[in-house]
Amino acid sequence: MHTSFSPSHDHASGTPAASSYALRLNQPAFWNTPSPAMEERLLAHWRATGQRQQLDSARQDKPRYWLLDGPPYANGDAHLGHLLNKTLKDVHARYASVCGQRVTWRAGWDCHGLPLELAVEKRHGARAKDNAPLFMRQCRDEATRWKDQQALSMSRAGLMADLDQPWLTMDPEREASSLSLLLEMWQAGLLVERHSPVHWCPACQSALAASELEKTTRERMETFFSVPFAPASCQALEQGARQNGAAWPAGPLHLLSWTTTPWTLWANAGFGHPQAGALSVATLHNGLRVVLAVQARDRLLRDYPAMFSHAGHEFDGALDFSQLGALRPEAVSPLTGLVAPLLAAAFANESEGSGFVHLAPAFGPDDFVLHETDGVRLDCHVGKDGRLMDVGTVAMPDALRGATLEVASQVSCDLLAQSGRLVHVERRSVETTMCWRHKKPVFYRASQQWALDLHKPFDGCPEGLAQRAMAALGHTVFVPDEKARAPLALMMSTRRFWTLSRDRLWGLPLPFFRHEASGELHPDSAAMWRELVQRVRSGGVEAWQTFDTPPGYTKSTQSVDVWFDAGAAWHSAAEDGCGQADLAVEGQDQTRGWFLSSFLLHAFKSALPPFKKVMTHRFVVDEKGMKFSKSDGGTPDHKALFAKCGADVFRLWVCSQDVGDEMKWSGTSLKQATQDAKDWRSFLRFHLANMQDDPAAPRPDSLRELDRLALRKLQEARHQWHACMEGGRFYQALTCLAQFRQWASAEWFELSKRTLYCAKSGSAALVSVQWALRESFLLCAQMLATVMPFACEEAYLAWPGHPRASLFLHEFPEKDEQSGMDPALRHTDAMLTWRRSLQPLVERARALVDKGTPVCLAFQGDQDQQSEERLRALFPGCFVVLGDEANALDAWEAGPAGDAVPVRAGKSAARPHRCGRCRDYLRVALDERALCHQCAEEVAHAR
Repeated sequence: MHTSFSPSHDHASGTPAASSYALRLNQPAFWNTPSPAMEERLLAHWRATGQRQQLDSARQDKPRYWLLDGPPYANGDAHLGHLLNKTLKDVHARYASVCGQRVTWRAGWDCHGLPLELAVEKRHGARAKDNAPLFMRQCRDEATRWKDQQALSMSRAGLMADLDQPWLTMDPEREASSLSLLLEMWQAGLLVERHSPVHWCPACQSALAASELEKTTRERMETFFSVPFAPASCQALEQGARQNGAAWPAGPLHLLSWTTTPWTLWANAGFGHPQAGALSVATLHNGLRVVLAVQARDRLLRDYPAMFSHAGHEFDGALDFSQLGALRPEAVSPLTGLVAPLLAAAFANESEGSGFVHLAPAFGPDDFVLHETDGVRLDCHVGKDGRLMDVGTVAMPDALRGATLEVASQVSCDLLAQSGRLVHVERRSVETTMCWRHKKPVFYRASQQWALDLHKPFDGCPEGLAQRAMAALGHTVFVPDEKARAPLALMMSTRRFWTLSRDRLWGLPLPFFRHEASGELHPDSAAMWRELVQRVRSGGVEAWQTFDTPPGYTKSTQSVDVWFDAGAAWHSAAEDGCGQADLAVEGQDQTRGWFLSSFLLHAFKSALPPFKKVMTHRFVVDEKGMKFSKSDGGTPDHKALFAKCGADVFRLWVCSQDVGDEMKWSGTSLKQATQDAKDWRSFLRFHLANMQDDPAAPRPDSLRELDRLALRKLQEARHQWHACMEGGRFYQALTCLAQFRQWASAEWFELSKRTLYCAKSGSAALVSVQWALRESFLLCAQMLATVMPFACEEAYLAWPGHPRASLFLHEFPEKDEQSGMDPALRHTDAMLTWRRSLQPLVERARALVDKGTPVCLAFQGDQDQQSEERLRALFPGCFVVLGDEANALDAWEAGPAGDAVPVRAGKSAARPHRCGRCRDYLRVALDERALCHQCAEEVAHAR
């Protein structure tokens, strides 16, 4: 015996049932119903025996399989989404292990960033940041607390991950490694400082990367307003039209512009227009004459006919947008009174608005391009908190100073109306972005930020990070489908910069010192950065707080986007000698997060992808298809689930889902998973009850045809299972096994019971089926253990003859080469197929017979005694009659038409004899003990 593990107290010990006829009826110490208490005992047993260490030792000479764990945030208890993700990883890891690979899987956690800061502020107060070293220590403690809490839930789920030595982004060694990588990228010229619009969250009071955004729908104020042209510009436009030989109205003119963000009008720096297209002059309902695109005018006339009093068709085409560059007209900003140019803009078009769009380079990346190319003014009148403030020569009205953006939009529209410039306002629902943490809208805001230039060539890579990452993406296998590849490629190709700087304290520092007068970086920045890396390696990122500031310089207070240190996980691990990871498994939302950052950062070091294979999965939804949200507190309680049903049931539910689609969590689906778990345990239990003997392997030619057929079907199921597991289609892999289980239970087990319960010990038939069951048990348990590790280990340890200390120390035997069935197996398979075809007939006939009376199967035609015995063996529990007796049925149902052997099923006129031991129904009389001839011989042999 290899282990001191004992079964639960509520499981009976394995002893044969008492029988006066010496039946072989064993009751193994393994029951059909899952036991959460047993799972807890197994967890304790695995910890006590150091199972993971045993497995590492057993596989030490095997090829390494590295599963790189994408880190969840350590800022709350584990939830259903975490456990779904970890279960999928665990199934992959267990599959790799049973296939003979040495699995390296260290659980990971992301421990930096805003979630931890907010948690500490909530616990210790809003002024906690005033003492930066203490605050960072509190953040580290908070992350440790939640990491430990989540690890308990993950351990309870039966993960084979190394939870004792996890990888944490806040480990000083990893912090130093990530900072070292960032230093290399800065020295390569990829880390650049830019003053540009970035996604800004007023709740975070920080810039956000694209990976930190979510799509949402929100109402916006589509606002049309008139803007007066400068007098000289009115004359220039009139002259331009006359040069074209066209009519043009004399006198004051306005242009019709529009925006969906009226609060940005205080930063208006110009008006953009298409590069070509016909212009016209229409008269508004208030009498003002406005210049706009002909195409836009026609659309607005259709949608808002009350906007105009005169369409101005007579002026259509008098001028073209393409002429405005030479005429250089200027308009007067409607709220600030500042003069603003009209500029051709590639993003402006005639199908939206009026053809003229208001430009505010501080609040839009497209507008910002015109600031860089045409020198358009850049004013940012919104502070970090998302409220308006005075900027430059523009003084805010009292009603706007300190106002939120929503309030500022309404007040700005009111001011336009008071000045007679407001033409039309309509609220429209538009798709916009929000902060994924706060679920609040974000906006573009110009600020000084550090970013990675994703398209800039660097030493050894003329194509830049994004292009190299896209090439590596082409060498990555995606399972269970390709859905994640296209979004990743799109983000790589369209993203120009990755904004890294964050106005936060807890995270990797951006270790720069800036001269107070010139604003230049310290000339020894690289050397100081290298020194900081060494300090961080021993003392963590807190070392930046105690790093001395040179006289005349200010120290940076910004930190690095958390996706950088999470995405650099491969860098630290690579230093441990692991190299390229074999697998990564994350939700599809991580295409814009961890997957994207990992590919981009890995491209700096290698042309290979960071992962050989990527599995993506969708999310758990409720019965109505609504996504569970951790922030809403609506996720099911996994602890209650584990306490009631056990982790195996949850794991079985996970692996029964098509993870490429949304997974519906409901009482019905959980009930089905519970029943499936019972069916699998019953399947294993049948093996255990009938493989107590440990027979030597019989000669192949001595195996029963039925046992040979069962092992052949098992190998077919195994080949299909392997293909599904490799493709990440776990639900199909389970289906392959379930189909074998159903066949075995209905055919193999059912037709083997007489041999198993009654046959002489040591008989060829008994040895054959016991040996085949032993082979089936070990292979099925190994495959099923990837999904139900607790049940399979429990069953293995309940087997008195288990050859190793744990099921998980076994490896798969070599695959049998698939070839066609020999004639004997084909005949046996055909007979079983015929048997199945008659089962509906037997079920219909049960309604014709009295309770306790067998269904009589009457086979017509000439049959010998051997045929009768074979038929009786094929239909246990039925009374089989042949020849003339087949016509002696009181009531019957006819078998399938065209059968080679005509058959009827029903109520027999004759009363059959039933053996008191094997329970067969026979025509011949029994002995005085009510035993058939075969049982009488077997009982005599047993004595």
